Amino acid sequence: MRKRIIELIEADASVDPRIVFLTGDLGFSFVEPLEQALGERFVNMGVAEANMVSVAASLAASGFRPFAYSIAPFMTARCLEQIRNDICYQRRAVRLIGVGAGFSYGTLGPSHHALEDATIMAALPDLVVANPGNAAELDRCYAALLDDPRPAYFRIARESGASYGAPIFSPQTAAFAARRGADVTLAASGGSVTQCLAAAEALAGEGVEAAVVSVPIVQPFPTEAFAALLTGAPVVSVFEGYRGNPLSVGVMEALLARGMGEAFVDLTAPQAFPSLVGDTETLRRRAGLDPAAIAAQARALIAGRGARKIGARA
Repeated sequence: MRKRIIELIEADASVDPRIVFLTGDLGFSFVEPLEQALGERFVNMGVAEANMVSVAASLAASGFRPFAYSIAPFMTARCLEQIRNDICYQRRAVRLIGVGAGFSYGTLGPSHHALEDATIMAALPDLVVANPGNAAELDRCYAALLDDPRPAYFRIARESGASYGAPIFSPQTAAFAARRGADVTLAASGGSVTQCLAAAEALAGEGVEAAVVSVPIVQPFPTEAFAALLTGAPVVSVFEGYRGNPLSVGVMEALLARGMGEAFVDLTAPQAFPSLVGDTETLRRRAGLDPAAIAAQARALIAGRGARKIGARA
C-alpha cells in the first residue's frame, strides 16, 4: 500500500499546487516519481521526524496541504509532542502517513513494529485515524479525508491485503460487511481483515457462517454504522496491536450503546515485546492473530467458552 498512497498523492499534487510531501529520509525506490512530479514541493527532512511534524504544521498554517511520511513508530511515538501541540492543538490539516502497521516490518524487530501507534494517536483530540486493510479501502479513506479540515493519521501496511466486494464507502458508512454470516461476527481493521477473511473461509468448510466486518476508520469510531451490521451473533474483535486500541474500544462501546448481550472476545497482540524476531506471518502466529487462532476463538465463542458478556449501561 506504500506505492498506492504515493500514487494517490501524485495524482492530486498534479492539479493542486498546495500539496507538499515531507519524508523522514524514507520511501526511496518508489517515491522517486512523486519527487520528480513535485519538484521543490518534495522535501527530504532527514532523520528528524519531530522537526518534520512542526514544519508540516507550519505549512498547513500557511495554506499548504502537507503530507508527512515515515515508518509508523517513528511517525508517532518519536514525535508525539509535536503532533499533539503543533498539529492537534492548533487543528492543522496535516496528513501523517505511518508505514508498517503492526508486524509489517517483522524481521527488523520491536523498534520497527507498530503495535501501540493506533492507541496513541486515537487518544489525541480531533485526529482521525485511518487503518485501511487493502488498496481499495485506502482509496476510500484517502478520498474521504483529503478535504477534511481535521488532521489525519494513515496507518498502512507495507503491502495490500485481500480484496473483496463492499458497499460504497463514505464518512457516514465507515464500517461495512466484507463477508456475510449469521453464526459469529469477526470485526477487524487493517491487516487483520485479511486474516479474518481467511479464518471465515476455514470456518465455512466446517459449516460455520462467519461475518467479517471491516472498520477502516477507527477514530472516530463509526458506532452506528458498525452496530447496524451486528446480527445478534457473538463478536470477535481482531486488531494487530495492543489492548485498548480504538477498534477494541469502539466495538465494546457499540455493543454497550445498543444494550446488546453478545458474547465478546478481544484478540490483540500480547502486551510484551516479542522475544524472537521473524517475518510478519510468524509473528502473527506467535501473537495468536493468524487465521487458525482466530477461527479457534470463534469456535470457542460459539460454544460458549472463553467469552465475556457485554451488557447494557447501568
